[in-house]
Amino acid sequence: MIIYGLPLTIILFFIFKNIQNKTGWLVLNPILMTMLLIIFILIISNTQYSVYAKSNLPLTFLLEPAIVALAMPLYKEFIYIKPQLKNIVIACAFGVFSSTTIALVIAYLLNADEQILASVAPNAVTSPIAMALASSLGGIAALAATIVILIGVLGAIFAHPLLKLIGVSDKAAQGLAMGAACHALGTARAVEINSTIGAFASVSLIISTVLTSLILPILYPLLMNILKAI
Repeated sequence: MIIYGLPLTIILFFIFKNIQNKTGWLVLNPILMTMLLIIFILIISNTQYSVYAKSNLPLTFLLEPAIVALAMPLYKEFIYIKPQLKNIVIACAFGVFSSTTIALVIAYLLNADEQILASVAPNAVTSPIAMALASSLGGIAALAATIVILIGVLGAIFAHPLLKLIGVSDKAAQGLAMGAACHALGTARAVEINSTIGAFASVSLIISTVLTSLILPILYPLLMNILKAI
């Protein structure tokens, strides 16, 4: 697996990407399907994830440049975004507050311990930052990353159809929602759908990440004190 992990991952991704393009079924998301099949292969071959991860270091290294590349639509559409920047920041701040609060309340009502609560709190950012924030709050970095990835995959599949279903037709609003709620995977999907949606998703992703890093260390203990006092 340490030899074949990297080519296997790439080949599976493009196979499922081709299948999705031909069928049009969003549920056959290539990231989700590749991830599930890799998990299955690791289990049946009794291979440790750490062994597989070593073979995929080049892909891991490319993760951050890939995130930066998502800023290209933002650059192209910035002339339309700049006049609305103040409102965008306010919307993203509300998104960070609501996503953190809702996640913590639900986890608390399900009797999750504090380590789990600290892991679900940073759910409005990309995986590397979520891991760092979760660790600083006393959570589990790997769990935080898993939650973010799961949200991103589900968002990439269902976010845009759901937004259209509930009547959100404005491209700016769609992009802001997908970037704030679905992180890098949602933003990547937004770029595929439309350049304007992708641009607003990119700016939402960036602002939500910055705001979460600033707000969460203050918001998390405040919410925990309120929940414990109820």
